[in-house]
Amino acid sequence: MRSEGFDVIILDAGNLLFKKENLGPGTPKEIAKSTAKIIISGFNEIGCAAFSPGSKDFAAGLSFVQEMQSISEFPFISANIHDVNGNRIFDPYVIIDSDSVSLGIIGLASSFNHSEVFVQDPIEVLSEFINEVNAQVDIVVLLFDSEETDLTKLHASNLPIDLIVRSKAKTQSSDGGNKNIPAYSCGDRGKYVYQFDLHFTQPNVKFTDLSFHEKQISRSQQKLNKMKQGNLMTDLRTIYKEDPITLKKIDTYESQIQKSKNAIANGINTITLKKHALDKNVLDRPDVLNLIDSEKSKRDELYGPLPPSKGHKHLHDHNGDGVPDH
Repeated sequence: MRSEGFDVIILDAGNLLFKKENLGPGTPKEIAKSTAKIIISGFNEIGCAAFSPGSKDFAAGLSFVQEMQSISEFPFISANIHDVNGNRIFDPYVIIDSDSVSLGIIGLASSFNHSEVFVQDPIEVLSEFINEVNAQVDIVVLLFDSEETDLTKLHASNLPIDLIVRSKAKTQSSDGGNKNIPAYSCGDRGKYVYQFDLHFTQPNVKFTDLSFHEKQISRSQQKLNKMKQGNLMTDLRTIYKEDPITLKKIDTYESQIQKSKNAIANGINTITLKKHALDKNVLDRPDVLNLIDSEKSKRDELYGPLPPSKGHKHLHDHNGDGVPDH
């Protein structure tokens, strides 16, 4: 994420440490825990502004999450994950100030079952203190390990949130959707890093999701072009002058195009998305690569080398073992 007044800010919305919500017994569990420690080491080296734990991060138990928190050089945040006695485990949010712009990052999770934690209703908790955060910052970002039902409730709540970055969803978002708060999911396989460029100029003005409007223009134009049956110079209203249903569709598509063009032209605060595929074309950072290779060697000495995997990947994972290579 980048914004005027900010350098690059790295965030993670959850399910970073493990692939599943339950780990197998014996050596596989120890390998998974060792891999999670390597992930934390990699993030320490790369630099992370905030991490909001999700349901899969508790697969090895609460004490392990707290151990990872103790060795991390970045904050673990969550507003609604408590211990069984009702005590909040993490700080609910973190505020980052740079030059004249401030960013509030909130952690949240949809309810999940775990014997060592109690997860309070996310929307209720968020409603209790969102104004407290909003009063202190220019931009509010929610890191949300969310079920679809809670995301729907959040959109209906009209809370002052500028951007939602969510985990748990398997699909990768190409835009923030057509709701009042842009919501993005990077998918569940760690194959992409999402870069959000935030252009902020005026407080208390909603962000315009440029990616959504650009996609809306492209979709609507494609539908209009398809109606022209290969002749892009054709006047659609002449072709379909005796077809009121199709004329109505033309009106709709043209209206969508104009509405999105106006939104782009008049956007005051804007969000632009860039997706970076973590493939072999991405350059490695030698310092991080050396650290990860060293930690992997130590792990392999204890448990043996891991077989190639097509499963969940984190960051730039050339050999498919679930650990970032850079």
